[in-house]
Amino acid sequence: MSAVLPSEFSQLEHLVDEWAIEDGHDRYVKRVNSSMDEIKAFYDQVFPFAEEAVAYIDKFDYAEPLPDDVANLRNLLYSLITVSLAVELWHQPRVKHSANTILTRVS
Repeated sequence: MSAVLPSEFSQLEHLVDEWAIEDGHDRYVKRVNSSMDEIKAFYDQVFPFAEEAVAYIDKFDYAEPLPDDVANLRNLLYSLITVSLAVELWHQPRVKHSANTILTRVS
């Protein structure tokens, strides 16, 4: 059985099932449907590892698929980025004055 996260980040493994979300739209939906207590708890647990996690992931060749454990770590960082404005700026899951709007990028 492979590790859920690289061993250096094993203390974050309990967050993977809920927050290691691959799709950007799904991460956004998770943020706007989570309470600030849930978002802040996630942020507070992952943020201290962010710089170290970026340095760890940067060791891999981006032209190649990441191993599953490293992809999970990357997805936790992507979720951290997604919730960071809610925590640091708005103090709420949604953009201020956006009502129930959910943004979807169409490519």
